[in-house]
Amino acid sequence: MKVFKSIAVAAAGFAAAVMFSAAAPVAQQHGYSADQIAEGRKLYDANCGRCHNNDGAGVPGVELFKQIRRATTDDDIAKLVQSGIQGTSMPPHSFSTPQALAVVAFMRSMVGVTPASAAAAGATRSVSATSGDAVRGRAIFTGKGGCNGCHLAERAGGTVGPDLSAAGATRNFGFGPIPPDALALERAIVDPNAEMPPDYRVFQVTLKTGMVVRGALLNQDTFSVQMHDQAKNLRSFQKSELKDHGFLPSAMPSYQGRLTPQEVADVVSYLLTLKG
Repeated sequence: MKVFKSIAVAAAGFAAAVMFSAAAPVAQQHGYSADQIAEGRKLYDANCGRCHNNDGAGVPGVELFKQIRRATTDDDIAKLVQSGIQGTSMPPHSFSTPQALAVVAFMRSMVGVTPASAAAAGATRSVSATSGDAVRGRAIFTGKGGCNGCHLAERAGGTVGPDLSAAGATRNFGFGPIPPDALALERAIVDPNAEMPPDYRVFQVTLKTGMVVRGALLNQDTFSVQMHDQAKNLRSFQKSELKDHGFLPSAMPSYQGRLTPQEVADVVSYLLTLKG
């Protein structure tokens, strides 16, 4: 088994630990359905794409869909996604094993996709992200959109949702500058479920007794669920005790149809001015 000595892994807050190479492919253990790939795409967009972009090449010197490091099987990759990499900026992710494997499924589907073709595919999703007016966007953010009811910006607003005070900041985690992603901001507005940061994902279990518990998922397997409830207490449930369980939809409504494409573009342009 070949050991790769190059261990520069780019990750920041939301990043992926998987890197593929046609020259030295990871052993594929599992077959993946279209549904798994679609779920993996959403998880990647919400947790990895903000740094690595939709082509896997957003961090200088790293191309996630072309190289492999620190893993030899799909299960190894999934464990890296879940546990992170000690001594690097790659954080752990509170994904279940099926969710981590869904990310692997998506990344498998992207092998052979060139940065140019992926960027072109991303460009077709939106023509408005770079055509907005920040002044109008600020007025929509605090007025028609009501965004400041839940989000903090310019030292004012709510705290229910993620703090957007630095939404437009360029970040650097030691691997080169990572500019803000206008398309990711736009997706978060029109499809908030695809852009939910892990800290804001609410997991709910409903027991057969009717009791409902909400909180943050830590892990789940075939037989059990472990989570922190909203009071930060560690809770464990046998799935045989549960009526149902799963992540709740985002509390943020989709603004698809509620704002015009131009208004969405204006809000994105405003968010890009927020440097923290």
